[in-house]
Amino acid sequence: MRFTSIKSAACLVVVGSLLTFHSTARADVSFLKDVAPLLLKKCTGCHGEKSNQGGYRAHTFQYLMKPAASGLRPVVPGKPAESTLYRLVASSISTVRMPKYDDALSAPQIELIRKWIVEGAHYDGPDQAMLLRLAIGPRKQPPAPATYTTAVPVFAVALAPGGKSVAVAGYHEVLIYSAQGVLLRRIGGLPQRIQSLSFSADGATLLTAGGSPGEYGEADVIHLSGAAKPEPLGTYLDVALTAVYDKTEQKIAVGSADGGVSVYSAASLKRQWVSNLHSDWVTAVSFSQDGRFVASASKDMTVKLHNAQDGTLYTTYTGHNKQLGQYRGQDPVYSVRFSSATDTAASAGGGKWIQLWNPEKTKEEAGSAADMEERFMKQGHTKYLPHGFTRPVLATVLSDNRLFAASADGQVKEFDIAEMKEVQTFAGHHDWVCTVDFDRASGLLATGSSDGEVKLWESKTGQCLHSFFARPTGPTGPAR
Repeated sequence: MRFTSIKSAACLVVVGSLLTFHSTARADVSFLKDVAPLLLKKCTGCHGEKSNQGGYRAHTFQYLMKPAASGLRPVVPGKPAESTLYRLVASSISTVRMPKYDDALSAPQIELIRKWIVEGAHYDGPDQAMLLRLAIGPRKQPPAPATYTTAVPVFAVALAPGGKSVAVAGYHEVLIYSAQGVLLRRIGGLPQRIQSLSFSADGATLLTAGGSPGEYGEADVIHLSGAAKPEPLGTYLDVALTAVYDKTEQKIAVGSADGGVSVYSAASLKRQWVSNLHSDWVTAVSFSQDGRFVASASKDMTVKLHNAQDGTLYTTYTGHNKQLGQYRGQDPVYSVRFSSATDTAASAGGGKWIQLWNPEKTKEEAGSAADMEERFMKQGHTKYLPHGFTRPVLATVLSDNRLFAASADGQVKEFDIAEMKEVQTFAGHHDWVCTVDFDRASGLLATGSSDGEVKLWESKTGQCLHSFFARPTGPTGPAR
């Protein structure tokens, strides 16, 4: 939607809506519930962080209330007749009425805006400078389709402790299958894409991370007893790509495509800290086994080590961005894991190697800009394990010294990181393998690919036990 007149202020609050409004007979109107969603849906593309057509912006309440250079005020609290947005929205003149390039607002919607202004145009959020995409909190998600006409890409799988069931990412839902591929349960109320799944050690809760790419992110905690209604953990400016517990399950870390890393209390679900040091997507997060660090992998070709208590930066691992030396390469990082047997971190993504390194030694070797060239020429303490894939590593899981890596070339491989060797290959997928999980107790390995196929493997022998497509044809029943 384009606006060339200063009168475009009106669109900032009232451009057509897909939402269902509460009755205007309510005692009060909520800005965050009733008004802010309109801004985000229809206005911030032209009047947001990167655009201010007509001299107005609407990505925060603070900007929304700011007059244009002419001095005209979009909203005058208590006085709708003096509020530019209301006068233009209520106008019957087609050349004046706003929104200019959309249907006129309905009478109830116009009355709702008038009533909000009459009541004082109050802001019911925590901070007027906060981005509205964060201030409005979790969205009400649409229901998942009753049946799938086609399988959707499986971006995440998680084996329940003991391997009796597997959680699979669906469309606005999580699908719970038996280890034999029978659909047991559907848990809805979730964002469009589910990018990450992680069970608690007792299997009682399930962490999810997902959203709508480029537009919205959300992480949830699902208590699997009873109705299993998702409990929102946090919302983000872009899709949440990863969420994990620490070893003690007292903390939860979330990484998102807006470049942020957030850590929450698992008990209260309150955010303890947030870091925005990455310059690109945060693709994976992992707690060190001793709980001291949170590692975050990113498309910016780094892994950052944060102090788990307060989020301050401990050091940055730059082994995936080497311009000199034998192991040179500049590649995004899609996975980082800590070994439960040692203090080793394993990271992978683009490039030819899985990289094994230690946080404290990484800090010692970090040096300064003065010795950068010399440091790049040294191998340092990092070990480089050739993986032999022809395309990037998209996901890994690490149990003691057993590392399983999934690749965009359709293969999954097991490596022994103590012996620095490949153990076996799990072949059979026909598209990108986006996700992998391993259950130590049962020895089961679960993988999912972008064509919607899920496979369950016996990890010791490499035998595929069951294969199915995550394509529900009803509430429960066999996979198709």
